[in-house]
Amino acid sequence: MSEEEDDYMSDKFLSGLQDVRPSLVSNRAKKRLIRVESEQAENSKRQREAANASTANNVRLQESLNKPIAADNKGFQLLAKMGYKAGSGLGKQADARIEPIGISFKNDRGGLGREAAIAELAAKRQELRLRKAGIQSAEEISTEAYRRRATQKAEERKLNYDIRRCQQTCESLDLAAGVREPELDFFWPPKPIEPSIETEGDEPVEKQAESEEEKEELYSGAEQLELLTSYLRTAYTFCYWCGTHYESIEDLDRNCPGETRDEH
Repeated sequence: MSEEEDDYMSDKFLSGLQDVRPSLVSNRAKKRLIRVESEQAENSKRQREAANASTANNVRLQESLNKPIAADNKGFQLLAKMGYKAGSGLGKQADARIEPIGISFKNDRGGLGREAAIAELAAKRQELRLRKAGIQSAEEISTEAYRRRATQKAEERKLNYDIRRCQQTCESLDLAAGVREPELDFFWPPKPIEPSIETEGDEPVEKQAESEEEKEELYSGAEQLELLTSYLRTAYTFCYWCGTHYESIEDLDRNCPGETRDEH
């Protein structure tokens, strides 16, 4: 065998064959990719054609529905035999129904039950929103009513804020003066509720119920704020509305505009 002739069993020849397999894999992958893209394009084209055909059919159907029924129509002829006249209504009353029932086209794939459920859900959500806002029905909604509710909510938030600030101030001044218990329960910020049953040995002993005379009176938020501000003025010459701790009662009376927010 001459040196110029190739040895088909040599490493040189076998190494040349190793480059063939990757090219075949690459070609197959490209062919598959091209086939998938082609199928996707064809599917998209078919969907567009079906949508266009459905729209065209709907348009033609609507146009035909808008046209009056011709006199040679079999249905029209049957109605005419029963006394129907063009332009008059059906039924015992002449004006019972003149226009035909409208047709609504459905283009999505959702079921009719789901549409009813979504409509009912929207109505329920609206009812809950109205109930939360203190409105019995949607007819009560108006600009004036909305403004009244917004003003009322803003006043309630401001009142609660003023009560909390007064309670914090009252507690701080009382503790600084050596007072260990508030004059009224709501004069200090509320504390965690303690259990009403104490244990003495192994036997639980219930606390004795307070008498009717000892029970705390209930006050509205505005009344609580009035009592708090009055107590702070009298006990500590402090005006919550001014935010000032005066030196004496005379200094308070001379420099403070008054006892209420409006006077400030």
